[in-house]
Amino acid sequence: MSVWADWLRFLKKSHVVKEYPLPASCIKHMDAVIDSEDLTKFKKEIKRLSSGVEDGEDEEAFDFLEDIFRATYKAYSSHQDIGSSEAVFNQLFVYPYLEVVAKSVKDYKCKADFIHGGAYLDSKTKRLKSLGCYINDKCQYKSDGLIKLYGTKKLKILLFETSGSLNNTDNVKINFDHHKGTFGSLALLKCIADEFFFASVEKFKKVKVFFVHAAESQIQLWSIRFEPEGVFDFWRETFFDIKPDFEDKLAALPMLISFCWTMKSLVEEAVDNIVALREEHNIKKTKYRYSSDTPVLLYDIVNPIILKPTKETDSTGMAELGPFYSPLHD
Repeated sequence: MSVWADWLRFLKKSHVVKEYPLPASCIKHMDAVIDSEDLTKFKKEIKRLSSGVEDGEDEEAFDFLEDIFRATYKAYSSHQDIGSSEAVFNQLFVYPYLEVVAKSVKDYKCKADFIHGGAYLDSKTKRLKSLGCYINDKCQYKSDGLIKLYGTKKLKILLFETSGSLNNTDNVKINFDHHKGTFGSLALLKCIADEFFFASVEKFKKVKVFFVHAAESQIQLWSIRFEPEGVFDFWRETFFDIKPDFEDKLAALPMLISFCWTMKSLVEEAVDNIVALREEHNIKKTKYRYSSDTPVLLYDIVNPIILKPTKETDSTGMAELGPFYSPLHD
C-alpha cells in the first residue's frame, strides 16, 4: 500500500466534515432577498431583512446576513471592470466578507478585526529573529490581509492572500502564494504556542489558524493545526466559486452565505480554543511559579520549519506544485 493511500486514509479518519447551518428562522427572509427580480428590489429587501425580527431572535444571524447582502449589493451595482486588477478583486469580492466575519465573532473580548492591504505578519518576523535568520526588513512577510485578535495578545488567527485579478490563471503566481500562505499560517500557529507555552499539547492540538486564498474565480478556506506526532495538518475546510453577475445570484448567494457562515463559525471555535489554552497556561504558570521542576513547554514541542519564499529564487517550478486538495471536498 502506498504512503499516499495511507495518508488519505489518515485524513479521512481524522476529519469529520462538520456543517454549520444558519438558524431556520432566517431562511424565508434570505429567500425574499435572493429571489428579488432586480437590483432595486434587492436593495429594498435587504433593508427589510431584520425589520420583522424580535429582539434576541437570532439577531446575530440576521445582522450577519444583512452585512453579507449589503456587500453583495455593492459588488452587483459596481461599474468597475471587475477583472482589471487585484485591488478591484479584493475590494468587491473578498475584503467586505472578511470584515463581516471578523466583526461577527461572538467573543467580543477577543476584539477581532480585519486588517487589509499589505499587512505585515510580525509573527513571521519574530520567528526569523528567534532563529537568527532575520537580516533586514526585506525578510518581513507582507500579507494581503489578517484577522487579528486585539484583545487576546494581538494574536493573528487568519491570513489572506490574493493571486492577481479575478480569473487570473497564472499558475506560478497562484501556487507561489499558496505555499507562501502555508508557511505564514505555520508562523501564526507557532506564535500562539510561544505565547501560551505552559499549556498542554492536548489543548493546543484543538487550535486552528486559517489561510484564505483568493485565486482565479474561487476563494478557498484552509486550516492548519498541530498533531502530537509533530506534523501539521493542513486542510481545506470549504471554498466558494465567485459568480459576479446578478443573474447568477440564485445559485451563487446561498453558497456565498454558507461559505461565510462556515468561516465565521470556525473562527469562533478557534477563538474558544485559544481562550481555553490561555486559561490552562495561566493556571500552570501560577502552579510552577516557585518550582524548579518545570514541565516540557509548548514552545519546545511546536517547532515548524518556517520559510519565506521569494519570487526571485522560489518561483521556478511552482506551476507544477500544489495545492493538492483535501479529500472529501471534490
